[in-house]
Amino acid sequence: MGIQESAYDLSVRIAEAVRYLKEEVGEFPLSDKLLDCGVRAGISAREGGFKSAADYVRQADYILEMAAKSGYLSERQSQPIRAECAALLAALEEAERLQQQETGMG
Repeated sequence: MGIQESAYDLSVRIAEAVRYLKEEVGEFPLSDKLLDCGVRAGISAREGGFKSAADYVRQADYILEMAAKSGYLSERQSQPIRAECAALLAALEEAERLQQQETGMG
């Protein structure tokens, strides 16, 4: 699976998590920010903006960590999506490194 597809899949998972937070848990104060990060990560990756996509994935992961630590999500609920964030982040950072090498900036 390519980076664009992985980023899209993460965006969908984040949208599902936000829906869960809103419908089942009650409003998590950062739900809208989390959704925004997920969508922007997917769009940035699709457009080849790996650095900005990585930034949005980091932000989403941070918010997911906060949701778990503050009790809005359990560790069990947050762990799979956070692992997905970590895997995508590694792929984005590698793609950014390769992109910089190809353009002579690395």
